[in-house]
Parts: sequence; C-alpha cells; structure tokens
Amino acid sequence: MAFATINLNVDVNSCLGGLWASLRLGRPKSGIQKLEKEMTRLRGKRDDIKNQIEEAEREGKIPTNEASQWLRDVEELEGQLAVIKQDFQNISCFSCNCFNQTGGTSSQTQEAGDQLSIRESSNCCSIIRRVAKMLSEANELMSRAGALDPIVTVRPPRPTVMLSISHRPPVGIESDVEGIVSYIDGGEGNIIGIYGMGGVGKTTMLKRIQRHYHLNHAIFDCVIWVVASKDCQLKRLQMDIAKSLGLNTLQENDDEKTCGDKLFSYLMNKSCLMFLDDIWEHLNLQLLGMAHSATEQGQQQHQQPRKVTVFTTRSETVCAQMKAEKKIKVRCLDSEQAWQLFEQNSDGDVLSSDAGIKFIAEELAKECAGLPLALVTVARAMSGKRSWEAWKEALHQIRDKHEWTTISLSEDSLVMYKAFKLSYDSLENDSIRECLLCCALWPEDYEINKFEELIPCWIGCGIFDEFNVINEAFAKGYSHLEALGAASLLEKCDSDYVVKMHDVIRDMALLMVSGLKGNKRKWIVKAGIGLSDLPRQEEWQQAERASFMHNKMTSLQEYGASTFPKLYMLILHGNRGLKRIPLSLFASMPHLTYLDLSNCGITNLPKEICSLTELQYLNLSSNPITRLSAKFGCLIKLEYLLLRYTNLEIVPNGTISNLSMLKWLDIPHAYPANEWWWDELKCFKGRHQLSVGITINAITDDIERLNMLPLNVSIWELTLDGENISKLPNYDLGTPQWGCRVSDKLEFLYIQNLRLDRLELAVGVDRESSFGCLKRLWFIDLELLEEISLNRIRLYNLREIYISECPMLKDVSWVLQLPCLNSLCIVNCEKMEELISEVGNSNSISSSSIQNLALDNMPNLNRIANRPLHFPYLEYIDVNDCPELKKLPFGAEILKNRLKMIKGEEYWWNDLDWDDESLKDSLTPYFSLGLAMPAKVVAVASGQASSRLSRRSPPTLLSRAPFGDFPDSTANRRRVPADLVDVQPIAMLTAFVLISSTDLSTLGDNPNRESVDASAAQKPH
Repeated sequence: MAFATINLNVDVNSCLGGLWASLRLGRPKSGIQKLEKEMTRLRGKRDDIKNQIEEAEREGKIPTNEASQWLRDVEELEGQLAVIKQDFQNISCFSCNCFNQTGGTSSQTQEAGDQLSIRESSNCCSIIRRVAKMLSEANELMSRAGALDPIVTVRPPRPTVMLSISHRPPVGIESDVEGIVSYIDGGEGNIIGIYGMGGVGKTTMLKRIQRHYHLNHAIFDCVIWVVASKDCQLKRLQMDIAKSLGLNTLQENDDEKTCGDKLFSYLMNKSCLMFLDDIWEHLNLQLLGMAHSATEQGQQQHQQPRKVTVFTTRSETVCAQMKAEKKIKVRCLDSEQAWQLFEQNSDGDVLSSDAGIKFIAEELAKECAGLPLALVTVARAMSGKRSWEAWKEALHQIRDKHEWTTISLSEDSLVMYKAFKLSYDSLENDSIRECLLCCALWPEDYEINKFEELIPCWIGCGIFDEFNVINEAFAKGYSHLEALGAASLLEKCDSDYVVKMHDVIRDMALLMVSGLKGNKRKWIVKAGIGLSDLPRQEEWQQAERASFMHNKMTSLQEYGASTFPKLYMLILHGNRGLKRIPLSLFASMPHLTYLDLSNCGITNLPKEICSLTELQYLNLSSNPITRLSAKFGCLIKLEYLLLRYTNLEIVPNGTISNLSMLKWLDIPHAYPANEWWWDELKCFKGRHQLSVGITINAITDDIERLNMLPLNVSIWELTLDGENISKLPNYDLGTPQWGCRVSDKLEFLYIQNLRLDRLELAVGVDRESSFGCLKRLWFIDLELLEEISLNRIRLYNLREIYISECPMLKDVSWVLQLPCLNSLCIVNCEKMEELISEVGNSNSISSSSIQNLALDNMPNLNRIANRPLHFPYLEYIDVNDCPELKKLPFGAEILKNRLKMIKGEEYWWNDLDWDDESLKDSLTPYFSLGLAMPAKVVAVASGQASSRLSRRSPPTLLSRAPFGDFPDSTANRRRVPADLVDVQPIAMLTAFVLISSTDLSTLGDNPNRESVDASAAQKPH
C-alpha cells in the first residue's frame, strides 16, 4: 500500500493572503480607487452647485437649507475619505501586490502574502466595509443633487479690482501703510480714516493697502474699492459697490434705503474690507452695506463676519463724523524725502551732469513744500529741460511774488497752483495746453475714454486745425495725450484706453479758466453732481463753455433769446432721462459751435436746430432718434456729425450730402441704415475729404457700393456684418478699387457673423499691400471658422487683435507674421488647444512686440506653443477659465524684461507647473486675482462696439490694455431703446480675400443664435 506524506505545517498567514487575493472584497486599494473616482464626480457636482448658489446670492436669493446641508455632507464625506486613505497607508499590507492593482508574479504575491498578519487582514476588512459604506453614501449624494432646487449656473465676478504693480514703494508712506495693515490684521478696530490736504498722497497710501490685501486676500471674503469724490451722490456709491460685487438686484429707481438693505443683506454673512477714496462728508456705512454691529465691536466679534472700512478725506472733521477708531494724518514729505521723490521723477542724467542745474533743482523741490503732487508735477515739467537758463527761469517763475499776489488762495493751494502753472507753461504749445484744460469738463475722478470721448472733444473744439482725414486728427490727439501723460498732468488708469485727471489738477485747471484775473464764469462745469436742470439765467451772461454731463436732467426749461449770449460749447452727455429739447433752447444760443447730446433719451430732434448756423460739432450718438429733419441741411458749417447707435430710418435726400463742410460722419451701428447712407454718400458734395465710419452687410451689393463712392469719401472704420445672409460670396478687398476707397485709410476692421470655415487675408494679384493705417482687427462670432491665414499681406501697423466666439478655430499661428502686434486677446474659442502650432525648426519663438496677452474661456487650451516664447516687451498677461493651461509661456528671463502683472484665478495659479519652483516665488508679487467675466457686451475702447458680440467680455487685462471698458449688453440688431447708454461700436479695417468652402445656401436666420437687447447696456463710469 502506498502512502502519501502530507505536510500539515501550513502558514495561516500565507493561506489568508491567498484568500484575500482571490476575493474581490479583498482588494481595498481597488475599492478606494472606485471611491476616489466617485468622489471626483461628486466634487464636480459640488462645485457646480456652489457656483449656482453664489450666482443666486448676487440676484438677491439665498440657498435652501437642503442645498446647504448637501454641501456639508459632501465636505464630511471628503474628510472620511482622507482618513481611510491614511489608515490604508498605515497597514503593512499596503505594500502587498495582492492589494496593489499593478500586477506581479505569483511568487511575488505569495511572498507578500507570507508577510500578512491576521491583525492586518482584519484591518483590511474594516477598510473594505468603510469603503463600501462611503460608496453608498456618495451614490446617495449624487442622487440627492438632482433633486435640489435648480439655480442657473453662471459663475459670478469676483469682488476684486486690478491694481498695477509698483516695483518702487512710494516715498514716505510705507511706515503708515504697515501700521494700518497691522491694525487691521490685529482686529483692533473697523473704521480707519486717512486724512490730509489734496495731493499729499492719501490715495496712493490707500492703493498700497488695497494691494496688500489683494496679495493676501484670504482674510476677507470681499475687497471693495469705491471712489466717492466731491458732490458724490450716495445712490451712485451704492450702485458702484453693487457693480464691484456683481450684485444685480439694485435698480436705478430704488431709493437709498432699499439699495442699502440689499447691500446689507448680501454682505451680511461675508467678511468685507471696503476702501472709500476721497469722501467729503459723513456717509452712512449701513446704507453702503457695511454696518458695524455692537456684537462685532464687542465680546462676540469672532462670531460675526468682520466689516472693515478704510477711507480717505481732506478733513479731520469728517474722520470724527465717520467715528473713525484710528486716524492717520498724511503729512508733507520732509526735505530728504521730497528730494528723493523729485529725483525719481526727473531726468537723472541732467541732474548728475551739471552741478548748477542740480542746485536749482533742489531749490525748486523746496518751493514745493514737501507736497508730493507738486513735486512730481514740477519734476516732470522740468525733465526735458537741459540748459541751466531754463531751470533758472523756472525757479524765477515759481518765486515771482508779483504774479501770485493777485491770487486769493490758501498757502497749500498756492503751492499746488504754482506747480501746476509751471507745468502748464512748460507744455510744448497752446494746442496741448488747450487739450489739458478740456479734460476738466468731465466729472471729478472720471475715467475718460480717449477714443470715444476725449479726442473727439478736442477735434470738435477746433484744437487740431489742419488735417486732411480724421486719422490725422486722432494721431495728433494721441500725441498730445502722450505729452500730457509724460508731464503727469493726466493719470493712467486700469485701462490704457482711458485717462483720469487728478482732482487737484482738475481744480487748478478750472481755477485757471474760471476763477482768475476776471475770468469768472467763462466756464461753467457742473458735471456729475446730480443736477436736475440748468443753472439760473444770470449765471450765463459771461459763459463760453458749459458742461453738465452725467447729471439727472429729465427736462429743460424754456429760455429767452438772450440767455446764452456768448456760449459756444454745451455738453449734456449722459443725462439719460433727457428725452426732449425745448424749442427755444437752440434759438437762444446764436454762437454755439459745439453741441454734445449723446447718451440721452432723445427721440426727436426739433427742426429749430437749424437756427444753430455756427454749429461745427454735433454728437447725437446713443439716442433712439429715428429721423432727421430736412432742415438739418441748413447746418452749413457742420464739420463733425456723430450718429453711432441711433435708430435713423428717415434721412431726407440731400440732408447730409449737402453739408459741404463735413469732415467726419460717424454712423456705425446706426440701425436700420436702409438705403439712406448710400443715397447720401454717393452724391456728397463736400469741400473736404470726408472720413466715414460705417456698418454694412457683407454682400456683393454693399461691397460694390463702397467701390463706387466719390473720391472725396474715405472709409476709416468698417464693420462687415453677415447676419441674416443666406449666401455669402467670395470677394476680394485687395482690388485697386478697394485700395482707393478702403485700405489706404482704414484703421479699424470688425468682421462679425460670417459663415466661413476658412478666412484668408490677402492682397490682389497685381497689387502691393497698402494697409498703412490698419491698427485693430476683430473677428467675432464666426461659428464655423477653422483657419485664418495671411497671403502676401504686410500688416506693419496692426497693433491689436481680438478674436471671440470662434469655437472651431484651431490656432492663431499667423500672428507671428505681425511685427508690431501689441495686444492679443482670444475669448471663447473652445476647440483651440494651442495658440501657436507652426513654428518651424527654431528652438524658441519670437513674439518680440506683444505687450498684452489675454485668454478667456478656453477650456481645451493646454499650451501656448510647443516651444519657448521670447517676450521682451510683455507687460500684462491675463488668464481666465483656462483650466488645462498648466504652464506659463516663458521662463526666468521674463523677470529681466518689462513684466508688470499676471492676472488669473487663484486655483489656476496654484495648479501651474514649474520647471523651477523658485520662479513661482519670484513671480508671485506680480500675480493679481482676476475678475471672472459675466455675460457682457464687448466694446472697443477705441470707441467701437459690436451690434452683437461675444457673450463674454475680453479679460479685464484688456480693459487695461487694448480694449478698454465694456458696457453690459450689446446693441439690438435693428432698434436702439430709448434708455440706451454709451454702447461703444466696434470697427477696424483692412483688405483681404474671404474664402469659404462651406455651403451657405441653406444658412439664414439661425433660431439658435442668441440676440441680446442693448437696453441693459451701461457705460462703466
């Protein structure tokens, strides 16, 4: 009999290890991985619901208790997952291949199993049970999410404001800034007042504090910046605060208490830091949503969301009225600090090259009495002076007692006026001086749009006498702006398309034109102060210019024939409730040459306007005017007529064509244009070259009409609109006809709503490129476009490109062919994965001219280019909603260049990949939280806006750089409502071939295309 020997010396742990390996439930890592996957889905749903709740709060709603509980349950489950993962790592079987899902040989499994203890196996069982329970809870939470109350999911804008990086701390204020920051962080008080004379640096200090909390923003839920200014209305402050928060519930017809209640309700459960700049009287903080409750100031402060207000004022009395718990007086600089500031703003080479000049410079600095604004103003005025004699004359002027004895000013104001007068006199010519004074016509602290408002005003005032086409006048305007900026008489703003006049400089300018040496009442400037009617008759007898823009006028009284005997300029812009002009108004202004009625509610212009026989400039833009009177043609001296964003339907034959002095006709987005533009322009009989801005249909008939315009009519601004066109021809804008009529004078081209899958910019076969004026090019809402290319075209002066709503576009490699491109903005191009895909064989890509790069809502963009980019001039980069973009397109070399700011979302910045972590540390001071873009219209700061544009604005960087500020909605395609505000039309210009391989015959009105009414459009000021 044969016997088999069986070895019963079996290792129990080994058996259990094999058993665990054979059972599905014996794989805890697999279960954890499944749970991780489910939690990823749950996190996505949680983020969606959070976004919905945040947006609902901005509409005045609150989350349901069920939704709040659901979010808490998800957070709790996330905490449990973290604990399980830690427990799993702590048991010895974590390293066993039977629990690792990475494979392995059977011998490896057996070997690992031999090491598994019974106790450890028990721990695994516990983990498996916990994982199964959590999987069930995660599935239940996903099911519950579908039953929550639905809220529209739109991510709201963050309550932050972009500030420029200052690499050199302002002189003399850093210790006070640090003290205030320490006071806020320490929780010692909630109301802080900064006071001091005008021009001493209060706003600079406030901005430094604000900058600190934007870089260290975790302390407060909201950081708000609001400029109050003299004569500011509480309601305007409330609306500005709501706008900065993205709160949409405040209405124009709400009273102050209602607005205050809405702000308070929204901010009630949020910690908030508010900066109020330049207040002149007591403000009720509760009506601004910033009530400081007793519990907040008492024993339960830690339980209440904190509200902190920091304000600036010229008056210590206002600090007391505001019950400031801490008051900081900003004093003038001592002599050492004053000289340091003067040196920083002077030409260092001149000061160091001549001891005599340096001595006089030190004396000039002393004359400024330590007042920072005066020091900067004088230093900048002298920065171009290189001779000892020029410096000596400046010192003599500022010390000339005879000149100043006739001026009744306080000592501090006299110091500032002397500095202003020296700077004013140092300007190159009277033309620039006149431009400076005109800036005082706008409200205090108003950001003036260069293209839309300021330069047209200068043109209308006749400051630029000699020019052939409007392009030349604008070029002179930009040159003058540069001179005024270099002299620090105008300030830069967050947008390079707007400028601002310091309130003290504005006071000095108005003093010069209205308050000195018998000039009283020559200018009447009451802008933005809430007036409901024009001043009394006796105030008008000496008045020459009058500005009442941005007031609350709804009607005007009747006037006698001699009311305005000397008035030649009247500005009523921005009185949105003004729907009617009294018949007697025009007859009482016999010498009026400049009339701005833009952005009012005027529906009908009385025929009595024909009595303004001296009128040269008329701006009727953004009014729902439907017709012009036949008498309009009697304005025989009219040179500039602005009619953008009107509803003109009826223009009698000869009304415009007989205006023989006309130089500029501005009619882009004047809907419905019908045929009148062609009837008037084809027979224009003017004495001058007429520059026209216009929107036309992208069809053969309208294109050919442009070719047939008289030689004395040139198009400088063109919008090609393909909406409602069922078939689009290929056409060549590079023909000789286009060269004469369009390309030689074009500055702006705006292409929208064309149904092409390929667009080629080219020139005619036998013609050289001649687009010497082209500066801006926009592509909007080209839904089928896959490719843009250049063919034999040289766009040497193209400075700005904006591309939006081109979801099929693959890349923009062609921009590398543009040697002077300054700003590139791309928005809502969903399929684009990289910007630059064709770069040849070079190791790096040259992008030498780009200063501003903005990318917004590009969900699939994962890189800028496949090779390093060289950005020697890059100053601003703005990234929003680009979750896959994990790497910046430059390295450490950018720190040696001109970089000023990187804007983006916090999560994006934290998730970036870095080849060198030290680079992130070096770039962090340049980073600023960006604003998430709400649905807005896009408008070019150059003064134009689309009739139907992107559903999202360009990123806010390009409010700083190329594209300016944006109204809230786009203009209706065919009708402008009566309450339309300053919607700024768009246009840009070039010559090219449009090539389409798409069958357009079946395309027409697309019911799925979104149309937005312009009635909600608002100017951001």
